[in-house]
Amino acid sequence: MLRSADHSILTTGDVARICQVAPRTVGKWFDSGRLKGYRVPGSQDRRIPRDNLIEFMRAHRMPLGELADDAERHALVIGLPETEWEALQAELAAVGVSAKRAASLFEAGIVVAESEPECVVIDSRFGAGDAARVLRAVKGLKAGPVRTIALVGDEDGNDFWMSGGFDDRFRRPFDLALLAVRTRSLTETARPR
Repeated sequence: MLRSADHSILTTGDVARICQVAPRTVGKWFDSGRLKGYRVPGSQDRRIPRDNLIEFMRAHRMPLGELADDAERHALVIGLPETEWEALQAELAAVGVSAKRAASLFEAGIVVAESEPECVVIDSRFGAGDAARVLRAVKGLKAGPVRTIALVGDEDGNDFWMSGGFDDRFRRPFDLALLAVRTRSLTETARPR
């Protein structure tokens, strides 16, 4: 298994093994400009930075395999008030999750198309109807699995919030650090291997 410290720059042979293709295929991807990298000066050898390979594999919906542990995780947080969002964003960053916030159904659609989150956190204050539409849209737009967390209050006895197919629920007041750790663990289970 490759580790970040060992191999931040990969050879075409490394890429071929990770992607389970022939080295010549990697050469074609490189020569056509789809896979970004550089040639070693004075030779025909190609080198591909790890981050470029991860970006390429995500763009082409390829499983990340052994690179999954090093790849940044993505989450979408919907309906959380600005003050709570800022605190949660700091906690998520501390555990290696890049998060974006959406305040509306439209914003959520844009964020899903741009960042393809592995986990969606929805505050019950967003509303059950809009939350149901967001979940359908997210699961329809994303090729891989999407994990979901509902943030509920004591007043949220609505069946949707209790049995709406969420992977987890946090009842207010919730511990932001614990929510961040749980979001991270759900992004890991959502990632294709």
